[in-house]
Amino acid sequence: MSPEFIVVGGGGFGREVACWMLNVLEAGGHGRVSGYLADGASASEKFPKGVGCIGSIADFVPRDGQSLLLAVGSPKAKRDLAESLMARGAEFATLIHPTAVVAATARVGKGTILCPHAVVSANAEIEEFVTVNICSSVGHDARVGRYSTLSAHVDLTGGVVLGSAVSIGSGARVLPGRQVGEGATIGAGAIVMRNVREHTTVYAPAAKEL
Repeated sequence: MSPEFIVVGGGGFGREVACWMLNVLEAGGHGRVSGYLADGASASEKFPKGVGCIGSIADFVPRDGQSLLLAVGSPKAKRDLAESLMARGAEFATLIHPTAVVAATARVGKGTILCPHAVVSANAEIEEFVTVNICSSVGHDARVGRYSTLSAHVDLTGGVVLGSAVSIGSGARVLPGRQVGEGATIGAGAIVMRNVREHTTVYAPAAKEL
């Protein structure tokens, strides 16, 4: 039986993930994207043609042959949804876009989403349900904890260690060997030069008019 992929999330990232999965199938993958799940309002007309809302996340009951794609940005929301759905017996797919590069010695965990032009370098380890967004890179020997989210154009350099449920904003960089604790948030454009404690937020100064 051909696998059936279902996107979890009706927001902007859900629409992107639906597109990326269609790219995977067009590049020779097997299966079909049958629709998406959303709690609350969603812009169904903006999803790719043929990918409509098939119900709410709260009411979803998985069937054999279905694989879910967790298209949610918030690490906490990802964790809560993944645990709730797995408790119902749901299975999750890993999405690696055809333009992403994954080193032969890297490890990518279940439920991870690697978006276009993401790079996972030599001996890097990505745990379950991680998002690596467009043009972001995970350097050699780096470790990314489960449920973490890297926004677009993030640069994790060699040997960086992220705890679980870390959120990193667009364009941020973490310098070699630095550690970021569980639940921390790195703001867009920040350059992390020192270790970051658990459940703290660091950010770059906002742009100001001269």
